[in-house]
Amino acid sequence: MARRRKRKLMEQPIEVVIEDLSHDGRGIARINGKVMFVNGALPGEKVMVKHTGGNKNFEEGLVTEVIEASEDRVNAKCQYYDVCNGCTMMHLAPNKQIEFKANTLKQNLIKMAKIEPQKWLAPLTDDSWHYRRRARLSVRWVIAKEKVLVGFREKDGRYVADMDYCEILQKPLDGLLKPLAQMIEKLRIRQQIAQIEASVADKDVALIIRHLKPIGVEDEKMLLDFAQEHDVRIYSQSKGPKTIFEMTDKKDPLYFDMKEYGIRMEFLPSDFIQVNAKMNIKMINQAMQLLDVQEHDVVLDLFCGLGNFTLPLAKKVKKIVGIEGEKSLVQRAIENAKLNKLENVEFHEADLCRNHENSEWFKHDYTKIMIDPPRSGAWEILPLIASTNANTLLYVSCHPASLARDADRLVNEFGYTMVKAGVMDMFPHTSHVESMALFVR
Repeated sequence: MARRRKRKLMEQPIEVVIEDLSHDGRGIARINGKVMFVNGALPGEKVMVKHTGGNKNFEEGLVTEVIEASEDRVNAKCQYYDVCNGCTMMHLAPNKQIEFKANTLKQNLIKMAKIEPQKWLAPLTDDSWHYRRRARLSVRWVIAKEKVLVGFREKDGRYVADMDYCEILQKPLDGLLKPLAQMIEKLRIRQQIAQIEASVADKDVALIIRHLKPIGVEDEKMLLDFAQEHDVRIYSQSKGPKTIFEMTDKKDPLYFDMKEYGIRMEFLPSDFIQVNAKMNIKMINQAMQLLDVQEHDVVLDLFCGLGNFTLPLAKKVKKIVGIEGEKSLVQRAIENAKLNKLENVEFHEADLCRNHENSEWFKHDYTKIMIDPPRSGAWEILPLIASTNANTLLYVSCHPASLARDADRLVNEFGYTMVKAGVMDMFPHTSHVESMALFVR
């Protein structure tokens, strides 16, 4: 087999003019008739760019100097922004970030589905700092620096950013990066710690330590001493999710309260929960309004997870049925329904890529449906949704391209009308776009 020749990068920074922004928030320039995607650049700017990679179709670069700045450029609040890839749009004014996200959704709908909603919703926003209550942090022992690094990856993705704190992590997690790194440096297995999965609950901070070798007695003591000093809960994970167990001696479950709905949600530290607590409540509020739920409604909630929408909706409707593909999440959703004394809700485990027209849970006469699918969207389940008597469908999406693809099918094949749509700033300072669209027929 012929060895692939490594592409040679331009040695010196080059000057380019930025024409537009890509879907992931990178500036778009052209060099020698070829597109270049530039990290840290904004439309209309003249910048110096370091060539960082690419292929036969496009090049990639990183801003080293701004010669002529856009009026929308701001100074990044975080001193690690130029290196850390946890955020990618902090150099763009927050009001312009949400405009970019709204336009991303709009362009996807126009280009892929050739449709727009009858009404665009005002974007949902909240505080853009210290909002992130869940994160997967990389850990690396760097021999050259003789230190451990804990944080997000660098912008080129190869290394862990050297950072002491984070402006987007929720307190007190934001200030634990340096103490964690200093503690791990002292462990015998410091080179075998791969990552830390962190979750901030209402009364706890949970840290799952992913380790590739067993934790010895001395290392265990240091981990437990750290947990006591910083009032956190430490979990060990040696292999898959089933190997997670708590090292600290705390028996109370992790939880967060949705006080607006009188809901307490218990969860495990590896469970998916919405990253941004304040935006999550705003998202649920908007879902309630768009669905216009009534006491007589029977609602189907697909891809329901722990019941993030299901349980609040249960307070407003006659009955609601939540469907989720992951068995462990279904079990905790059932437990949370019992915890909150909700008797009009039921949960079922089901692979929503398959046909369920004969499933027991599908035999209810649903009046309204909501879905919150993964990035891949809900393509396979759309015919089943369309076969129900429910004429109202609310689609919550974390990927505008899959929403646009599914909207095309809903409108042009199944006869729905997209009445309203808009974006939610669940991940400020990133290009991630969270959307919501209401369909009726």
